[in-house]
Amino acid sequence: MPMTNKTAFITGASSGLGLVTSKELAAFGFDIVMTARGKERLEKAGEDLANQYPKSTITTQVLDVSNFDEVRSFAKEFSGPIDVLMNNAGVMGPDFSLSVDGIESQMAINHLGHFVLTKALWKQLGKAAAPRVISLSSTVHRRGKLKSLGLAQLKGANQKNYDRWQRYADSKLACLLFARELDLRTKQSGSKVISIAAHPGWAVTGLQDNFPNRFDRFAQTAKQGARSQIMAATGTDLAGGEFVGPSRELWGEPKLIKGTKQSRDLDLMKQLWELSEVATGETFEL
Repeated sequence: MPMTNKTAFITGASSGLGLVTSKELAAFGFDIVMTARGKERLEKAGEDLANQYPKSTITTQVLDVSNFDEVRSFAKEFSGPIDVLMNNAGVMGPDFSLSVDGIESQMAINHLGHFVLTKALWKQLGKAAAPRVISLSSTVHRRGKLKSLGLAQLKGANQKNYDRWQRYADSKLACLLFARELDLRTKQSGSKVISIAAHPGWAVTGLQDNFPNRFDRFAQTAKQGARSQIMAATGTDLAGGEFVGPSRELWGEPKLIKGTKQSRDLDLMKQLWELSEVATGETFEL
């Protein structure tokens, strides 16, 4: 079904799942706002996309979602309606580092930066007829451990406690919890925005560049992995609160899935939201 005169805003759009999603939504007729941290690769990706889909307006903007002030400043300059906000940018298992706001990089990029971005673009989402926010989780959310969540744990600024893979799992659980809490709050407030979570399964994207594995040849391509978030963005029978992932967990056509019991913990969802407000200095009231 054509999606002309609609705009999709996609973070991490210069490669991997974000680039595939940009292409697929442009093929649907969306205008695309592509953001990423690296200027050269982003501009090349945007130029290629504009040549491939001349009927779509392709805009590129360098944006580091882990820099909360940068996110806020950019959002102030963006006035048009947003039909789909694809919170796609992510990092996986990097060496320990802190964002400019003093937050461990995986949580800053994967969850907290998108928390700030979603809030900063809320008015623009409200200008669209049927807006959606898509949050990217992962199958490894199953290994997330946020039960005893506190502000120090969320920020993760103590290098001595850093476990790169546990931190990645925690950040992806946070993405799913955020998507579900956002859905509850939109419904309670009467907002027309719907919130959906998605995960790609096992798909080889730029995230694996630093961790090559001989079994990667069995993984899905980025195009196959992106099917879940494409369904989340374009599925006509979604009402908000859904979690979309591959039919066989790591592989397959997208379908609706449940996720873990912890990812549906109402108290934890609320706690994460409130701590995210404190960690970012951003009160997010719908």
